[in-house]
Amino acid sequence: MADKPPFKARLKGSVPLHGFFLGLPSPATVEIAGWSGFDFVIIDTEHGPAGLETLENMLRAAAASGIAALVRVPRGDADTILHVLDVGADGILVPHVTSADVAQRIVAHAYYPPLGKRGISTLSRAARHGTGDGATVLREQAGRTAVIAMIEDTEALPHVEAIARTPGLDAVFVGPNDLAASMGHLGNMGHPEVTAAVDRIRAQLQAIPDGPAFATIARNAAQAKDLTGRGARMICFNTTNILVQALRTLRHDLDT
Repeated sequence: MADKPPFKARLKGSVPLHGFFLGLPSPATVEIAGWSGFDFVIIDTEHGPAGLETLENMLRAAAASGIAALVRVPRGDADTILHVLDVGADGILVPHVTSADVAQRIVAHAYYPPLGKRGISTLSRAARHGTGDGATVLREQAGRTAVIAMIEDTEALPHVEAIARTPGLDAVFVGPNDLAASMGHLGNMGHPEVTAAVDRIRAQLQAIPDGPAFATIARNAAQAKDLTGRGARMICFNTTNILVQALRTLRHDLDT
């Protein structure tokens, strides 16, 4: 299997990256996504049940199948970010980032000095369990760790540009479901006020030279292609949703 550039580097390219949220604690599902040719998985520890040991095995499955593996953490505190990066995640996705101050703290937690304040371990899985040159491994982490902030609250909307200009931030991921709820449109991501807000966020990101990638979710291939035409560089599906729809379609076809 040919080595790919780090996911962080590919976010800077013009080719859109496609992947999945994974809420089910299943290394096999990670492998299926990798062997199917997708670019990344986001292992969801905000809403999903995976603990650190399961997470580590899912990350091993990602490495074995050639797919990048990010982790959506439940919160952006130093300990949580340290743990998922030390077990070898390619990056973090942090929910409910509402200001530049919050974004700056997340970046500080994710990078080693001098870029940040991440606690140093040369014996972690991310550091190859101490089998290589520790100093080299630590230096390489800055070029391999993707840091992504989620915008999903009305509180964040006046601060999108300031968040996006945070040094060390690689992408801004718009979470339309939570954003819709925050705007008073629970369960209605397609409400015109919500779609207009998403469009404004996208435009603000794209107006920043060499700024962070615009990332969001898609329900199907047609929507993903539309998002690509609008400049999205990271587009995420949801494996649970795909599985449910496939099972329902099969049940319907069997019954008709």
